[in-house]
Amino acid sequence: MATRKVKLRGLSYWAKVFPENRDLTGFEDALKETGGQTTIDMDLDGDNFAKLKKSKSMLTGKPSPEHEGCTRVKFKRKWEENYGGGAPTVIKVDGSLWDFDIDGFLGNGSTVDVVLSVYDTSRKNIVGTRLEKVIVIEHNEYHPDADDDDDIPETPKAKAAAPKAAPPKDDLEDDEIPF
Repeated sequence: MATRKVKLRGLSYWAKVFPENRDLTGFEDALKETGGQTTIDMDLDGDNFAKLKKSKSMLTGKPSPEHEGCTRVKFKRKWEENYGGGAPTVIKVDGSLWDFDIDGFLGNGSTVDVVLSVYDTSRKNIVGTRLEKVIVIEHNEYHPDADDDDDIPETPKAKAAAPKAAPPKDDLEDDEIPF
């Protein structure tokens, strides 16, 4: 079985790549008995998404809700697995290991590189993809008290103006419901 290494760069969201913050249960407790998994959602531009597809990975994505033209893909690594379980290696751009106690969580919108193992399996049409390493290029601090959108970097495109509310009708009383 051949294994291919793929390195992709993008913006990270909902990074749970440390033992301290991994997903312990999963959807409907599917991961509860296996110790959970680490995950990271990434917005990939067209070139990086093409590299992922060229590797023959079966992962797909959805259009990014924050960045037009990008695809959001979720990368995972199971905690207990025959090959490569546990947390991925997380390092800083200078090559030193990320220390969760000192450096903390990865905030949404952090620029990261991920290194993936894309591998053939014993089943003919199944190709696996495993998160091996996260390299933090530009760290956005995680602020748990901030609104969800506060730590997401603005896209270069101008935001559309919000539609204006309809003017109140004069013939309604202040406490009257219009239906």
